[in-house]
Amino acid sequence: TTPNLNPADRDDVVGAFPQSTAEDAQVAVAAAQAAFAGWRATPISIRARVLNAAAAWLDANVDRIAQGLTREEGKTLAQSKMEVGRSAQTLRFYAVEGQTYTGETFPQDDAQQLVYTQREPLGVVSVIAPWNFPISIPARKIAPALITGNTVVFKPSSDTPLTGYYLCEAFAQAGVPAGVLNLVHGRASEVGPTLVQSPQIRAISFTGSTQAGENICRQARMSTRTQMELGGKNPLIVMEDADLDLAVKLVVQGGFSLSGQACTGTSRVLVHRQIKDEFTRRLVEKVSALTVGNGLNGTPDLGPIATESQLESILEYVAIGKQEATHLLGGERLTDGDYARGLFMRPALFTDVTQQMRIAREEIFG
Repeated sequence: TTPNLNPADRDDVVGAFPQSTAEDAQVAVAAAQAAFAGWRATPISIRARVLNAAAAWLDANVDRIAQGLTREEGKTLAQSKMEVGRSAQTLRFYAVEGQTYTGETFPQDDAQQLVYTQREPLGVVSVIAPWNFPISIPARKIAPALITGNTVVFKPSSDTPLTGYYLCEAFAQAGVPAGVLNLVHGRASEVGPTLVQSPQIRAISFTGSTQAGENICRQARMSTRTQMELGGKNPLIVMEDADLDLAVKLVVQGGFSLSGQACTGTSRVLVHRQIKDEFTRRLVEKVSALTVGNGLNGTPDLGPIATESQLESILEYVAIGKQEATHLLGGERLTDGDYARGLFMRPALFTDVTQQMRIAREEIFG
């Protein structure tokens, strides 16, 4: 097992979670394959009932789940509660949406012929999820797979194993049959090859880094369907006629929510030169006022960085940015008082950035 530590307080051990082996992953894939025939034959109304019951369990246990999510990932308690609620809604959405998946019929000159298409489940689906949205992202992968009659092997991030466990507990409490949903913990290097290369795996849904996604696509069998949600470098564009207060608000929300640890986060801002100075002044003022703290205590604007390695990577990019561009504020690690036991840093801003700079081209994820 490996200890799961709270990034806001590294003395707080959330729990000890198994480092599954390749053999464990093989057993999980075999269980999913064995359960497939029975699950695909299960009436879709019953599959929908399981999703709805799992959603109800999430709603009934939102406080406990959100507490665990914040302890192991670091986002604020309010954000965690919102994510759990959104995940329950995702399950309900697919419980209905899955029942609309139909084929088509086509007109023919021969009255004795019927030409049609029919949608069928694929089989065993691998779901490999990240740590930044550890319940909402796997929920929107697992729900459509299950409602359409597939079985699933789910590997949550090793940095957020408890939240992945809670999602599977919701389905277990909802009565999902044995083998239909299988939870595998552990390092990608140990269990990943089985979840990607096994002949029984018919589809892979992955969210994570571009490098990891490319590796999965290289390793997957040609007949295996792959769905990759990878990195980005998303710009927000501010034109000269923009409402600057609104623009600043959206930049802060998009760039600093979840401490910037989102593939959809605003990681760069393209500002019209006519308003650059005034926009920058307002943005610096807003970012300077952001509070950093433990997501379980009060309502800080930013929680900790999720992992030690992630914090080190971000601090390296801050150092690179100071060499490349104009550093306006922030970017230092916080180590005084209550910050000493956690992975905290001040939000940073750079300006005079060109397209050739690394901080403009590479995903920092923080």
